[in-house]
Amino acid sequence: MEEIFYFTVMKIFSKVIALLFLAVFAANAQHPNTRVSVYLHPVALLVGLDAKMPMIYSTVEIPFSLYNALTVRPSLWFNTDDVKGYRIGSDLGFRHYLSGRGEGMYLQPQAGVFYLSVDDIDFSWGWQDENRKKTEKSAMWYDFMGYFGYSYKFAYISIYSDTGIGYSCIAGDCFLSVDANFGIGIAF
Repeated sequence: MEEIFYFTVMKIFSKVIALLFLAVFAANAQHPNTRVSVYLHPVALLVGLDAKMPMIYSTVEIPFSLYNALTVRPSLWFNTDDVKGYRIGSDLGFRHYLSGRGEGMYLQPQAGVFYLSVDDIDFSWGWQDENRKKTEKSAMWYDFMGYFGYSYKFAYISIYSDTGIGYSCIAGDCFLSVDANFGIGIAF
């Protein structure tokens, strides 16, 4: 049953990625900073490989104007010898550029939904009550974040960095969450 669900999730994930790339190629930009950008997150990939839990993150920025853009951030953490399982899902955000140039400082609210399946999720973190100790094999992961960042856009290369704070909930257990991102991308 788990394998059928895994393959179904992977098929949906691949279709979402394909649709995002079609949107990128179909975009007709009138201003250089209103072109669709597809970013990869090299730091997350390197940290994940060092921790033996590969993490693949991508961010697709789809501008509506020089002030606002939709961001879609699909991600996948997957199985290795040390960690049996995966996390798959996506964040959806709304980036607002403060200068109205399609680059520079921005604010971004974002929400994400993920499916987490591992051998054991241990909720007995040090700051929690010992009576709340529980373990599960799979769970839904939700997060709600607010980001502050900066974006540089060149002729065909885009770079951004941001930090965020918010709440994450895994199997009904919520906690304060912080995040930092660095992306290097191609503008289409």
